[in-house]
Amino acid sequence: MTAFSAARMTVRAIGLAMLVLGVVVWTGDAAALVAVHILLGIVLVLALWAVAVLALQAGTRPALPAIAIAWGLLMAAFGLVQAQILPGDGLHIVIQVAHLAVGLIAIGLGEALGATTTRSGASAMR
Repeated sequence: MTAFSAARMTVRAIGLAMLVLGVVVWTGDAAALVAVHILLGIVLVLALWAVAVLALQAGTRPALPAIAIAWGLLMAAFGLVQAQILPGDGLHIVIQVAHLAVGLIAIGLGEALGATTTRSGASAMR
């Protein structure tokens, strides 16, 4: 297994774990697991960045990896402050849905980078 494949699989696995854990936390059944959710979010960002850097090294066009790197920064910042945006307000649900969307987009970016790099037959894939 190449480093690229490992990073891509990490995005998939951690992304799935984040979705499941996020739903459990969101439903109010596991507030004690918020720290685990945050830690996994950081791992997801690092894995997304690894996929982006390895895709660049493999020779993919730089636009999508650059977007993924920037998205990772946005995801980390938003994830760490989202609980403080409109707390206790009925509108906080909008922030929670946005938080979910940011995570789903990160997973999608990892998949898009993987598909683009694999299709291009890039040298780092071998």
